[in-house]
Amino acid sequence: MKTESIRPSRGVVVAGTCSSGGKTLISALLISALRVRGMPVQAFKVGPDYIDPGYSAHYAGRATYNLDHYMMGEQRIRDVVARRTFDAVGVVEGVMGLFDGTHPTSAEGSTWGIAGLLGWPVFLVIPAARQGRSIRAIVRGFMEEGRPDSRITGIILNRVSGDAHAEYLRSALADLSVPVLGAVPELSGVDWPERHLGLRASQEYDLPPMERLAGHAGSHLDMDAIVARLKPQPQALPQGKSGLFSKDRFGVGSRIGIAMDRAFHFYYPSSLDAVREWGFELCPFSPISDQRLPEGLDGLIIGGGFPEIFARELAANESMRMAIRDFVESGGPCYAECGGLMYLTGGIVPQGSGFHPMVGILPGQVQMKSRLQRFGYTEGRFDPDKAGYRGHEFHHSAWDRENDCGNLWHARRSTCGSMRKEGYRYKNLHASYIHLEYSTAEPLFRDLFGRQDRRGSPSHQPEYCVPI
Repeated sequence: MKTESIRPSRGVVVAGTCSSGGKTLISALLISALRVRGMPVQAFKVGPDYIDPGYSAHYAGRATYNLDHYMMGEQRIRDVVARRTFDAVGVVEGVMGLFDGTHPTSAEGSTWGIAGLLGWPVFLVIPAARQGRSIRAIVRGFMEEGRPDSRITGIILNRVSGDAHAEYLRSALADLSVPVLGAVPELSGVDWPERHLGLRASQEYDLPPMERLAGHAGSHLDMDAIVARLKPQPQALPQGKSGLFSKDRFGVGSRIGIAMDRAFHFYYPSSLDAVREWGFELCPFSPISDQRLPEGLDGLIIGGGFPEIFARELAANESMRMAIRDFVESGGPCYAECGGLMYLTGGIVPQGSGFHPMVGILPGQVQMKSRLQRFGYTEGRFDPDKAGYRGHEFHHSAWDRENDCGNLWHARRSTCGSMRKEGYRYKNLHASYIHLEYSTAEPLFRDLFGRQDRRGSPSHQPEYCVPI
């Protein structure tokens, strides 16, 4: 790839020893403290996560970009980071534990792999509640696993019980080669509850102000030492306006309505960048509160989110449900993912009892389960013997007609290679549980939205099943 220039960029990777260890909190503290010091910050998140990026985006004051090796590949990750850190310091929040990735025997897809790809230092966050001298074994184990190219340059202890506990742990780790850069106690007013997908979405409540988090960082983190470790690394800036998408702007003049509210907000910023770069105008609307679709739409995107949490409000908005159904029935192109698929079925059944009617384009209904139904990287293949589009599944609901009505494509699990028929195709509707990174699925979007005459002249008819 030709490049415009090679220039330095600065950043740090906030990693953990496990999930729910405090990476999101520590990232928010760092971002807030850096911004208060007058340093613009660009946040990133390793892996296919829609929830945690909402927190870092709030404190960075700009969208958080996901870095996913399986869906994006190394070059696209480098390009996104180079573009987004042109005028900012990068703060990458890791996924799960530092070495957890796509495969059990390699660094592919892990926070460790991303840190190596970017050449940025790693701060290891360790949940320290009820920890004593045994914390040495944790630190030494992580250091040893990372050799010979250990990028761990600092330890941040989270959830210490007080000053005495923090001092005890600092003394236990004093002779190791990696310094302790902070010890953070339970912070009053920073209580971020969890739901079945992890943290609750940041859109659902008011977050503490940035200045308060910066104050906590100043009290409990060695910010001078942290800033000193933000050493510039060379990054290649891709050629052209973006360097990431097709130069063929096949969507010029088209308006795409995009569901955007408390129920539907699972969109990767790079996906939305791609849609705009292709020439489409995005027109946000709320399936919860708007009574009708925006005027003059040439297509719809209904992404993921939590329609089950807001099922009562969605069901009550009958005029919007009917407007979407009429749009799809008339041949209007519609792309729906996960929560969008759920919304387009006949209804949502919560755990226990009850039923909330939805749009009714897909046959059957979805039922909420107590356990994950699908989790992990998945490839959607139109031809089972040919490569398809890489994505991710993570949902607690089950579509009760998938076995007999799934007709969109073959879903292949990346870990075991198993396949199943998945998703639903009807007229110009593409509905699936699989979340895609849109910029890697340009042919799909070109086929669905790229023709100006799509509405009213559907190219795909259902193989079987009819809407209820």
